Amino acid sequence: MEGSTYFFVEHDITDKQGWDGWMSNWFDIYGADDMTVDKLRAYPEWGGNECVLTIPTSDGKMTVCLWKMPGGTSKDEFQAFIDRFVCGYANNKVFEVKEAMGVQNLDAREFLSDAINAAQGRQSPGYLDAPMLWMTHHHIVDRQGFSDLNASIADKINKTCTTPSDCQSIFPAGTFKCCLSLFFTSNDMVCFDSTPEGFTQDDVRKAEDGFTQGMARNYVYKLDTANGLNAFHLSEDSWSQDAMAWANATVKTVPVDSTTSVTAPVGIEASQ
Repeated sequence: MEGSTYFFVEHDITDKQGWDGWMSNWFDIYGADDMTVDKLRAYPEWGGNECVLTIPTSDGKMTVCLWKMPGGTSKDEFQAFIDRFVCGYANNKVFEVKEAMGVQNLDAREFLSDAINAAQGRQSPGYLDAPMLWMTHHHIVDRQGFSDLNASIADKINKTCTTPSDCQSIFPAGTFKCCLSLFFTSNDMVCFDSTPEGFTQDDVRKAEDGFTQGMARNYVYKLDTANGLNAFHLSEDSWSQDAMAWANATVKTVPVDSTTSVTAPVGIEASQ
């Protein structure tokens, strides 16, 4: 993430007909016979900014996106850009990303290449590591407790994991594995979790509630990765590599408020 600022967007679609028409217009652009990644990157609507991931929810009511912006871009600047970009067809909830695990393979050129392929009839493969992918939005209600939970996770990784793939063992057996974690500058974060076939939204919510131990309100969404773009570059391996590097980093003390300090792993600090 060095040198760039990432923003995550939850597009709550308010005008489904308008949104679908807007997306159709973009796919007409993507699907031109002579379209190339470089031509597509040059479209002025992007404003020189880079989308690296787009996935709709399975009910079609929301689409989530991850954007890579020039370093120093403010949340207000990005909010103004994304509101213009989607032409008023959605309520755009913007979150600035402070730390991330699993973004290393998410690249704008690959995103645009996937868009061109999908528009020209070569369907995006979607997420590859498991048959089902879910997004959980964690709204943190106990900052100190959540910071302590992160510290305990890092400690467990350092004590029990010898390879990056071992990091997935921190999650309850037989439930979910993680391929993307985004920690925001607010009291929120999102995780993208994969499960075997047959899991329900309630199954994932119960597992997440148990994992976060009441320190966050957890909102779970089933993702439709086959109709997303660049989801196949999400992977459990990438997340695991980042998780091990994060856990191995030096632990430091960060302030929770003016009177209390809490030990938290570097890179996942209690929100102020």
